[in-house]
Amino acid sequence: MKKLCICLLSLSFSSLATTAVDGVSVNYLTSLHYTGPEGWPSAGKPYAPPVYNATRDQLIGLSTVGRYDSDIVAPSMWGLAPVQGHYFALAKDIKGFVGFVQHPTLDRLYSIDDLGNIFYVHSDGSNKTIVFDNADSTLNQYPNVHPIFDDQARLLFIDTDHKTYSRLMRLESDNTLTELHQFTQNPHGDFTAAGGMLLSGNTLYGYLGYPRGYPFFNTKSSDDNFAVGAIYAAELSDDSSVDINLIHDFTLNQGEVPWDTSGHAENRIATYLAEDQAGYLYGSTSVGTCKTQGISTFTGQPIVYANGLCGGKYMHYSNMQDAAQLIHTEFPHYDGSNPHGSLFRLKKDGSEFTLLHTFNGQDGSQPRGPMVITDTGFLYGTTMSGGAHKSELIKVRKGDTYPSQAQNMSGDGTLYRIQLNKIKIENGNMVQSGFEHVHSFKGGIGEDVDGKVPTGLNLAENGRMYGTTLHGGRSFIDEAGWEWENDIFGTVFEVDLSGMKPTGSVTLSITPGTIKLGEEAEVTWAGNNIEDCVATGGVASGDWIPNEAIATQGSIKISPETGVYTFSINCNDADVGARLGSLATLYVNAEPKVTQSETLNYGNGGTLHWGILALLSALGMTRSRRKEAK
Repeated sequence: MKKLCICLLSLSFSSLATTAVDGVSVNYLTSLHYTGPEGWPSAGKPYAPPVYNATRDQLIGLSTVGRYDSDIVAPSMWGLAPVQGHYFALAKDIKGFVGFVQHPTLDRLYSIDDLGNIFYVHSDGSNKTIVFDNADSTLNQYPNVHPIFDDQARLLFIDTDHKTYSRLMRLESDNTLTELHQFTQNPHGDFTAAGGMLLSGNTLYGYLGYPRGYPFFNTKSSDDNFAVGAIYAAELSDDSSVDINLIHDFTLNQGEVPWDTSGHAENRIATYLAEDQAGYLYGSTSVGTCKTQGISTFTGQPIVYANGLCGGKYMHYSNMQDAAQLIHTEFPHYDGSNPHGSLFRLKKDGSEFTLLHTFNGQDGSQPRGPMVITDTGFLYGTTMSGGAHKSELIKVRKGDTYPSQAQNMSGDGTLYRIQLNKIKIENGNMVQSGFEHVHSFKGGIGEDVDGKVPTGLNLAENGRMYGTTLHGGRSFIDEAGWEWENDIFGTVFEVDLSGMKPTGSVTLSITPGTIKLGEEAEVTWAGNNIEDCVATGGVASGDWIPNEAIATQGSIKISPETGVYTFSINCNDADVGARLGSLATLYVNAEPKVTQSETLNYGNGGTLHWGILALLSALGMTRSRRKEAK
């Protein structure tokens, strides 16, 4: 049994990355790992923010599938108590690219997997049920737009092959499908892509994208007035088809609507709309594709190559054995006048369209993913790239050198907000946008890493926002015993809008973290300026009783049976009531295995049901103080 690195054995719940706005904290919660670490289920990249179950105080998310071996089927649906710590396995064989949507009346979360199957789970992640089996390929694989429900609880979604057609579909109450509209609005006579949707009343709004080609490779035009997309409106009914009205046409200088939504990971993240109480729609533009032209140094021929604008895999120059490639243009390797994207506002009839903010790279690049409007009047969103930090999309073993060439790195992404009541427009001109850069995400190596390429936000009932990043996980030791300084797979994070910074802290450690059966380990915890602490998980011993109140500091010695034991302590900050906690894991003769069942089994004992691994606190709902800075 290989020992775990200290970064996993003792975790404090804090964030050290760059946050530029007082009263908002971005808190790292967990990293998703494909190859371990020991005792952790394998998971893939998370393409959508998680949903929050207030009753269970639990997050549920979807990822692309984790590792497959003979009798091991890694989960692609995971759960996490909303504090920094250990995620746990839920259902298998989902391979999710799009997020969950809550059923309006039933205890169900719906989504579509990457095989085109429509399924639901209960709000605790249990009882996966496929309601439309796509075995005959009625729908295309690899969806990239989150589904939504209409006012009659029918599921609306986009079906596309990403190159020839996009169509609006509806799942009827009897689980049959209806094609409501096939999008053919492209004025250039080419493929029409469809993006994120929003339902307001009985009107559906959404994006259309018109492919312009790959920059410098086969672009149709780089003229500022070239049509690159639209916003549409559609009145819904019980009919089997709907009419589409275009309420705004985008030109290249306003930014593109993503149309190249297959293949490259970052391409799959769509743009979405949000609506405020005054009836304005808000949205974003981006580049149409996360690729550009490259030149092969072997053949001298042009090739399509990843562009660092989107924050993912990118090298300005690579000369690795037989894979030498050279991007022949200067950064940002884009042939339009708006390479980083913009935020806009318009009325629902299409009038009063205004570009509120155009990103410059330093404050963000490529705004995509779901946005959130809070009841305090702020619009929040994320950009896939840009910001204060850059990192390479590569993981490095301990002792090896992490790449440092600036030209080989891409921006890690940002969190932004707009204070809606500060938007000021005079005579059709934007005088004040209300825009603020809030936080720069950070990938790479370090204890302040919180992720790379955020995928949007979800506002939870507890008043906080949650999201994921595609890349940028923290250090870990895989099941082969190799210690890695970082990970290319993503993270889960929290945005706390309490407006008050906690002053307390709590730590929990187990020494040693790996023992043989019959040996003894010591569990020690200590806190500063904390109260209302509860012990969770682990084994009962002395003062440590799972799900019972516990003193703010203490120590116990244990020698449990074979298994994997996860200890957690959750407390409240004594000054502002914010949740604080720490987590540590003990391994006793344990060989980790994830089987076909819904239970995690470790070796020949120590079976931990997912509900225990959730580390749910008896504290219940955290005292929420949403005093956001205005």
